[in-house]
Amino acid sequence: MVAIVAFLQKSQNQAKVPKKERNFLFHVDLDCFFAAVEIREQPSLKGLPIIVGGDKESKRGVVTTCTYEARRFGVHSGMSIVDALKLCPESICLPRGNYLLYREVSDSVMSILSTYTDEFRCASIDEAYLNLTKIINKEFNGNPIPIAEEIKKEIFEIEGITCSIGIGSNTTIAKMATSQNKPNGITYIPKEHIKEFLKPLPVRRISGIGPKSAERLQKNHGVETIGQIMKLETEYEMIRKYGSLGKFFYRIISGEGRTKLKTNDYYGAQSISKGRTFYGYLEDGEPITAEKLLPKLIDQVHERLTKKSFRFKTVTLEIKLQNSFKNINKSRSFLAANDDKERINSTVFELLEEFRNTHKDEPIRKVAVRVSNFGKKDSNQKSITDFFSEK
Repeated sequence: MVAIVAFLQKSQNQAKVPKKERNFLFHVDLDCFFAAVEIREQPSLKGLPIIVGGDKESKRGVVTTCTYEARRFGVHSGMSIVDALKLCPESICLPRGNYLLYREVSDSVMSILSTYTDEFRCASIDEAYLNLTKIINKEFNGNPIPIAEEIKKEIFEIEGITCSIGIGSNTTIAKMATSQNKPNGITYIPKEHIKEFLKPLPVRRISGIGPKSAERLQKNHGVETIGQIMKLETEYEMIRKYGSLGKFFYRIISGEGRTKLKTNDYYGAQSISKGRTFYGYLEDGEPITAEKLLPKLIDQVHERLTKKSFRFKTVTLEIKLQNSFKNINKSRSFLAANDDKERINSTVFELLEEFRNTHKDEPIRKVAVRVSNFGKKDSNQKSITDFFSEK
């Protein structure tokens, strides 16, 4: 169940008719990413304390990530496997993570996120920032929650993992908000509620304040919470007491901060894809098949293609086999770029037929539809769909 932090409820009325457009920066963090992918591949691991990284037999290595079932015992990333097993002896350790698979899933998620806005930045393999200010003010009347829920739903449907989303007026507040409601949560902090949100939090929660800085603040100033810093109301007072950190603190507390994102050009510019793992799932009591699933995926790909005003030259059908987990990609390219959905549809089903002819009845675990080799559509150029829609 997705929980939405209460700060939204206090500000919904103000957000509906803003006197000035708000900034909406999103921080998307994939929950327990490596462990979540492993559980997706091995559902029997669900609900167990899983540690990725470190060998239980040799007691060597460190925790790369772990599930919340392990975190309840105090296990966390960066901890030695020896210390982790002291806290949670029943942990299941996966010493050799499938990093190629993690990268594949990450690239898929980042591709999904990059279709929502050109102002997108991948921060790491499992987190990203998006500036969705324009679309939220224009199409959602200043309410960021519907698009956050749409993002979460799309990631889960396509990759089978959850994420947490923080929303704020700048990247710092957005990132801090994400941690407030994990896992699988949405936290929105309007600018007028930033101080209320920050006041009870430990100073260590501020991005950029490490353990040593937090220790010095406690030792030299007796400061443990952001609320204690907020007692100094002006930037001058903060700089006078905390030096260069004072200016940093003031910007965060006053709601100022980064809103411009240095984008990753290599995401979103190369391809648009939609996929789904479906083996073993039922729909209306009947097993889901690739043939039943593909039309919906094609619709989703074409919708994104149209939204980005791209025209494709290459269509790819990606298939993952159930028994061997082997990936099979079949592609077809065209001389001229176009945006015709029927071309995608016919090509995908031709490629599926080719697969069926060579692999007979081998069960499929996952399918994905991808279009690539893009050309940007000329604003004055009509699409094939436009010609047929004209009267």
